[in-house]
Amino acid sequence: MNKSNSAAFTIYNSNEIVEALVGLKDVRVISYNRVERDVFLLIEQIVANPRCPSCGDRANIHERPIVSYIDLPVFATPMKLKWKKHRLRCDSDNCSTKTWTLLDHRIAAKGVLLTTRAAKWATRQVGGGRTIKEVADELSCDWHTICDAVTTYGNALIEADHRRLNKTNAIGLDETSFVRLDKGRMSYATTICDVSNHQIIDILPTRNYQDVAKWIMGHSLTWRNNITYGALDLSATYNAVYKVTLPKALRVADPFHVVALANRALDQTRRRVQNATTSHRDRRDDPLYRARRILLAAEENLSTTASEKLATFLALGDPNAEVAITYSFKEAIRRYYQVDSHEEAKEVLYELIDQAKRKHMPYEVQRLGRTIERWFEQIHNYHIAKVSNRPTEAINNLIKRVKRVGFGFRNFDNYRIRVLLYCGKPNWKVLDSMVVR
Repeated sequence: MNKSNSAAFTIYNSNEIVEALVGLKDVRVISYNRVERDVFLLIEQIVANPRCPSCGDRANIHERPIVSYIDLPVFATPMKLKWKKHRLRCDSDNCSTKTWTLLDHRIAAKGVLLTTRAAKWATRQVGGGRTIKEVADELSCDWHTICDAVTTYGNALIEADHRRLNKTNAIGLDETSFVRLDKGRMSYATTICDVSNHQIIDILPTRNYQDVAKWIMGHSLTWRNNITYGALDLSATYNAVYKVTLPKALRVADPFHVVALANRALDQTRRRVQNATTSHRDRRDDPLYRARRILLAAEENLSTTASEKLATFLALGDPNAEVAITYSFKEAIRRYYQVDSHEEAKEVLYELIDQAKRKHMPYEVQRLGRTIERWFEQIHNYHIAKVSNRPTEAINNLIKRVKRVGFGFRNFDNYRIRVLLYCGKPNWKVLDSMVVR
């Protein structure tokens, strides 16, 4: 092979390699350039006989703007595509469309400065828990370029993935803090979770009754009729939402929050008795203060030593046995959730309420009894439904991780997409075949 043929052969293979990097039909590479570490490819669409989308007449080229896009690195080398676009013009006097730009979703979506393949890759990376800054550094671009792409493709994925809604028959509502406002006020968001499949459905920027109810009513009647159970903490707002929007669904109070209410009543009793007997707040050597952690532990989990310590501390610091009574009532509530039969559980709950109403009971127990009586139906429904808000609480822990990784959020739309991608178990196969124009 002579020298000229060898050079021609090398150029031919280089062009093939460059064309393969783009890998799109009817898209050709005009030029290839490398500046320091960055690779630049200038590409254009092959357009034959363009027509006006309004009148159908032949269109003419008006201008050829060049827009730069970030692409996936090649062998750890940053790569940028420069797309020489076709801006066309219709010369027909009767046509209302004068100029327009030809788009190609295979190259990039409108308003996104990442190529389609780079944007989908970035969306997967952020959905897997990586920070936007990490992804931006890897693609050698700025934070906003990645954020805009992830928001665009993340929204499209969430809208296209209907599986999150179609398999739901039990949902849970719970609140999480979003951002701290001025003067110590806090903005809250509502997490909507599929508690039967342990998956987040959506997150709303408010815990207001009207907004949460509007979200539920915005879904089809078929979807609402399929919701059999609605889990909640002891929130009057979420209880009202279920009652109005899902009247056929059983409202189930979360057992954790009921037991937590009993623990809070026990701690309040301990503090009150502490002040009454010693005339001061908790101090290190006070018997009831030393017993505070043992009191909140489950009785069956206490060691022999811990049980003996508790008995000693109560004998020294609880002269009227008010703390001991409240402790026994707290344990009775815990045992209530261990009852197998829901008919037997109903009788146990009635008995607990009757005991709490007795005059010799500490004030905190009487108040707790009134709360249980007010929420009787929702508390007892746990023994019928056997669902709780635990999956929602678990999702909230994942949401807090998203906040920590992002060092807080101010834009709720960005926050929502990051949460749904990371916690929502989206169908990533939909993203691979999805078209975003």
